[in-house]
Amino acid sequence: MQSTHLREHNLSSILIALAAASASSTPTSRAGLAKLTRLTKPTVSKLIEELVEADLVEEGAPLSTGAGRPMVPLTPARGTLLAIGLEIAADHVACLGIDLAGQVLGHRIEYRPVTAASAEEAIDLAAELVGEVRAEAGDPPVVEVVVAVPGRIAPDDGRVLSAPNLDWTEVPLVRRLLDHPQLAGLTVRAQNDNRLSVLTEIDHRPGASFIYLRGSTGIGGAVVIDGALMTGAHGWAGEFGHTVIEPGGALCRCGRRGCLEAYVSYHALRERAGLGDDTLIEDLVDALALTRDRTEVIGMIGRSLGLAIANALNILDLTTVVLSGYLAPIAEELEPVVRETVERHALAVEAGPVRIERSDGLSDPALRGAARAALQSVFSDPGAWIGRGPSTTGRRHGTAADAS
Repeated sequence: MQSTHLREHNLSSILIALAAASASSTPTSRAGLAKLTRLTKPTVSKLIEELVEADLVEEGAPLSTGAGRPMVPLTPARGTLLAIGLEIAADHVACLGIDLAGQVLGHRIEYRPVTAASAEEAIDLAAELVGEVRAEAGDPPVVEVVVAVPGRIAPDDGRVLSAPNLDWTEVPLVRRLLDHPQLAGLTVRAQNDNRLSVLTEIDHRPGASFIYLRGSTGIGGAVVIDGALMTGAHGWAGEFGHTVIEPGGALCRCGRRGCLEAYVSYHALRERAGLGDDTLIEDLVDALALTRDRTEVIGMIGRSLGLAIANALNILDLTTVVLSGYLAPIAEELEPVVRETVERHALAVEAGPVRIERSDGLSDPALRGAARAALQSVFSDPGAWIGRGPSTTGRRHGTAADAS
């Protein structure tokens, strides 16, 4: 008989393998999962039955694969659980609800400036959007709510210690959200938006190691080692935007001088060029190119990035850099400038070429990453959800449970 710990480990391995197979659009079965997880077929079959009964996994119609018994495809269940991602950004508040299969069950977004003066209104709006998404999704149980914020978060209570691009300092975000009836009784966490954004990139680069840099209202990033996100002692690892590239240089919104963010963030570039706040971030470089030579714009951004990247590569001994946010569409233009700077300053080039690549291009990676993170407790401990008993929502959403 399996020990409780071993059973939980095996359940988690099966559900994670099944989600990965589903994401790659490769149907898998009990036999396929046995190969993927290296568990015995009887063990997989027994645990799959538990997951199906708990509405965490659904069975599809049998598929004929030639000689032998038809394959019964398995997928994460649709519509039986709700994971909620929130994003509070400088220009909008958004909410996304997904199920275990990654299917969108509800989505809301409101565009408005978010500042220190409007912090309470932004939090109230976030709670309202959660209520609207829950209503749209129906009544599946909520796994968790994860909030993406462009700043440093206190790991103990979810306070926003500092979010320069929102002008927030010591904002009790999680506590204020939990004061609202729409979130009563739910588990709520806040995390840095860039460390949530990179989760979607990890899905597309399983097991890879890379530096992730995202250009947005600020400049953020993350470090991924062998497919795992490096968090650091306080959860702040990857703050490349506050790497000093010019000691005593331009004033950053964090109050320090010479940070990368003070040179190549949306706010810094827009303000330096005298552009209005109606300039969309995706149009930033094109708008800058109307006021000066585009080559000059790309050169300035690329050289600043190159210095920060070279320093990071020297410390981390990595060879791949992924550019995201507004940097992704111009990655091909930036690449030769960044590479020239990196090759002058980084030791990594002595071991071979440094790869500078663009991200997968999702328009809302922080929001999607937050929703993805809200599912994590199910994948890491599916047994806890099995213990709650089967839900009825899966049957209403047309899963295999209503097939006869």
